[in-house]
Formats: sequence, C-alpha cells, structure tokens
Amino acid sequence: MSAPEVPVPGGGTAPHPAGPVLVTGANGFIGRALSAHLAGLGIEVRGVDLTGDRTTGVHPGSTTEPGPWAHLLDGVDTVVHTAAIVSNVVPLARMRAVNVEGTGGVLAAARSAGVRRFVHLSSIVVHGFDLPPWVDESRPMRPNGDAYVDTKVASERLVLATAVTEDIEVVVLRPGDVYGPGSQPWVVLPLTYLRARQAVLPAGGRGILSHVHIDNLVDGITRAITTPAAAGGVFHLTDGRATSCAEYFGRLGAMVGTRPRHLPTPAAVGAAVLVGGVQRRFGRHNELGAASMRLLARTGSYRIDRAREVLGYEPRIDLDTGMAEVERWAATEGLLGPRRRAVAVSPAPGA
Repeated sequence: MSAPEVPVPGGGTAPHPAGPVLVTGANGFIGRALSAHLAGLGIEVRGVDLTGDRTTGVHPGSTTEPGPWAHLLDGVDTVVHTAAIVSNVVPLARMRAVNVEGTGGVLAAARSAGVRRFVHLSSIVVHGFDLPPWVDESRPMRPNGDAYVDTKVASERLVLATAVTEDIEVVVLRPGDVYGPGSQPWVVLPLTYLRARQAVLPAGGRGILSHVHIDNLVDGITRAITTPAAAGGVFHLTDGRATSCAEYFGRLGAMVGTRPRHLPTPAAVGAAVLVGGVQRRFGRHNELGAASMRLLARTGSYRIDRAREVLGYEPRIDLDTGMAEVERWAATEGLLGPRRRAVAVSPAPGA
C-alpha cells in the first residue's frame, strides 16, 4: 500500500510524514505559521520554544539544552529547526551559543532518537551582502564579520556535514526576508518608524530585498518535509523577485502617508550607530546599528530554480497581494493610527 498523500499549499500532493513533526522555535513568526498549517493537514505537530504555550501545545525548552525535552522526539518523523537568535546587535558569543551550538545539539538529539529528516532553516544572508544578480545555491557561503551571517554560515556547515551520514536525511532551506502579517522586522518596526516620519534607508534606497511571503515560505518548508528528492539538498526560498528597499518601504510608507528618507550609506550607518547606542545605554532595546544599515544596502538577488525543480515550489503570493494583506492586518492592529516617535528603519536579518 502506498503512503497517504497530503496537499501542499502551492498545489498538488506529497507523501504524508510517517510520524509527527517537531518544530523548534514554535512560538516564532515562522514556527507558528508552519505549525498551524501542518496541523490543518492532519499532521501531528510537537513544538518547543523557550516559553511554552499550553493553548498550542508548545513545550518550554532551550535548544542549547535539548535533554529535558528530548522525549518529544520519540516517534518523530521530521524536525524543522527554526529556532535562532535573529538580531543585528546581540553579541557574537551569545548568538553562536544558540545559532551554532544549539543547532548541533538539536541535530544530535534528532539523530539519537532515529528521526528520519532534519530540515534546517538557514538564510540567504550566508552569501554575504555584496552579490551579483541572481546567484544560485552553488555560490560559496561567505562569512563577513556580521555575527548573524557568520553564525548562520557555521550552523549550515554543521548541518551539511551530517549529509554524508546515512542515519538521518538533512535539508537546508535559505529563506529570504520573511514578511507578512505579524512580521516584526519587515512590517511592524518599519511601520512604527515610518509613521513617526523618522525612517531612513542607506544606499539611497537602492539596496535589494529578496522577500518571501510567510505563506510562500510555509509552502516551501512543507515540501521540504514531504519530498523524498529533497534529502541532502540546499534550497533558496524567496518570492523570486528582487525589490529595491525604496519600493518595499515606500509601499509600507504609503499605508501611513509618509516615506523613508534616502541617505548615503555612511550617513545612514553613522545615524544608526549613534541613536541605537544611546537608546540601548538607557535600556531601550532596538536593532539600530551598522549591521542593520549594511543589511539594507545589500546588492544582488537569488535564483529559486532548484526549489522549483526539486520541490515543486512556486510562489503564489505576489507583492501586491501580500502588501494588501499586510495593510488590512495592520489596520486591525492599530498600526496605521496616530503617529508616535521612532528613529529609523532597522530590521533584524532574516525572519
């Protein structure tokens, strides 16, 4: 008898996982959306995050110490590892402990439990910030001194080293800049700064965003779980479009009747370092700094041919549709209301 099939968001079906799926970082933006989608397909989902949530069945636990929750891996078919520190300002040592050592710990626990497949969410930033147009997955990863980039490179290398073993299948996904209703770095924070008429973009607004709508990403992850041919593969997952920062943040600005200021990169970096540093000195958390401006000054874009060919991935939410959805959600959340003071567009990288 053949394995039962499940529908995938972009159309068609794929083999149903032979057991539960465990999602790390299950309370995060990506983890919540993925868990809800898989549960809607009738797949048993188990979740782990630093803070548990009884209403969704998410268990409290740290990826740096998987021992206390390792029993959740019993009978699991696939682990989807989304947990990571995503920040421009967290110190390298702390980020390495979670993004690299935590990944290694979860992978080791999954292998010990006999999990069939380990799907690791890396990031397109592993290629660095200075790229030609439309690079594919064969382009070498390039650490560049940025803590988030360097720890994502290290964690991906760690996972790919396991691809040569026969006791677990690994799949590496490199999402683009994940946006959609509820996205903090790419929707909530920019709207806050734009509404205050204090949003700033480096590189004269010519930096490139290779965005991916959350529904498109969930589609790609679902396919990575269920597609046999994905084993051992590395896949870019974006909307297949290169959008300038001026256009992307201009669309958000139109929702609140303003637009970001475009500055040369050195001026934008200087402003972000000064304001971000002062705010953090007074206990106000923010992501402002040189790294956030370098992120928004990126060049280049990413091919998704491999995901199309192997996973059957096809982005179905375009930017017009996604932004209309964002605007409706932001209106219901009161994010388009009275302006309040903020300082600059300062997304955290990736998710």
